[in-house]
Amino acid sequence: MLSLAEREKLGVLVNNLSIYAMQLLTHRGDEVTTRVTYNILNVKKEEPELLQRLHELAGEQNDESPLRIVEDLSRRPADMVQIIWLVRRCLMTIAFLGHCIAQPAHITSTGVRTAQSQRLH
Repeated sequence: MLSLAEREKLGVLVNNLSIYAMQLLTHRGDEVTTRVTYNILNVKKEEPELLQRLHELAGEQNDESPLRIVEDLSRRPADMVQIIWLVRRCLMTIAFLGHCIAQPAHITSTGVRTAQSQRLH
């Protein structure tokens, strides 16, 4: 389960990975790509524990790891096949993060989060 602040960070990742993938497909200027890459790397710098938890959760569910995609953004794709592959990975990561954001946050009177059976992924 994620806190509201963590969900907001995931929203930043979803937004910036979406823009990054769109930039790869449209080849529109390096300025936007540089800015979104900076935003994504900033989340990695500010929230390493969160990204590690998401990495472990993604591994358990055979989903694309947000941590791995963030690490791979430093290598620019060299050809169209690599671009399409990276866009695919971005979309898979965005879908995983969307499921994480959409998780119910039911809290019991003892402060324990419940509703494991209602997980969306």
